[in-house]
Amino acid sequence: MDYQNRAGSKKGGGGIASDSQANLARRKQVDELLRQGQQVPYTFQDEADELNRNPYIYKNHSGKLVCKLCNTIHTAWSSVERHLSGNKHGLNVLRRGSANDKNGGPSKQQEDQDHEFLEAVDSKRRNLRHNGIVPDCKTALVKDKETDQLGIAIQVDYNAEEDSNDEQVISPFIRIVSGLELSESDQNDKKYVVIAYEPFENVAIEIPSDKEIVMNKNYEDRSSLDELNGKCTFWDVDAHKFYVQLFFA
Repeated sequence: MDYQNRAGSKKGGGGIASDSQANLARRKQVDELLRQGQQVPYTFQDEADELNRNPYIYKNHSGKLVCKLCNTIHTAWSSVERHLSGNKHGLNVLRRGSANDKNGGPSKQQEDQDHEFLEAVDSKRRNLRHNGIVPDCKTALVKDKETDQLGIAIQVDYNAEEDSNDEQVISPFIRIVSGLELSESDQNDKKYVVIAYEPFENVAIEIPSDKEIVMNKNYEDRSSLDELNGKCTFWDVDAHKFYVQLFFA
C-alpha cells in the first residue's frame, strides 16, 4: 500500500491528526482538568454514588451536559462552569430553598416530616369507615341570569340517621376526575364530578369534558379544602344535605 502521500506517517500507524481532531482532544483535556475528577453520571444511571459531584449536572443520552435544575444543555464543562456561577442558576438554587443539602437530597427534618405524613395517610386509609350506603342525589340544569351560562345543580342527601358519627368534622367535598384516571379505556374522553363523604359511597356525575368550570365570584367558604369546594359547594350541617353548583363556559 502506498504511504508516501500521508505526511509524517509511518507504516502501521495513522496519519497526523487534523486541526478539528486536535481541537476536540484539547477540549476534552481541558474539560477533564476543569472537572477535577468530578463524576458526571448519565440521567438514566442510579444515583448511589453522590460523592464528589454536582447534584444538578448530568449527561443526557447523547453525552451532552444537562443542568436539571435550570433545564439547560451544555456542550463543554467550561460552559457548565459559567452557568453554575451565573445569576440564573443561583436564583434557581435559592428558589429551591434550604431544604436540600449539598448533595441535593432532602434534609433530615424534611425526611422525618414526609415519613410522618405518609404514616398518617396510611393510618387514615386503614381506619376509613364504609357503610355501603349510596346517598340520594338529585340533579337539575341551571342557567346564570347574568351571564347566560349553563350549569348543573346537585343536591346530595346524607341521612342523619344513617350517619352514626356525631363527631364528624370534615364536610363532604368534590373533586373533578378525568376519564384518563379511570381504568376503563372507553371513559378517556369523559369528565366527572365526584362527591365524597365518609362513610357513604362516592357519587359521580358526568359533566361536559370540552368546557371549563366557572367558579362563583360572589361566594366563598374559606374553611373548605380548596377554591373549587369553597366557591361551588355548600354543606347544610343541620339537614345533612350537600349542594353543588357548577357553571360551564
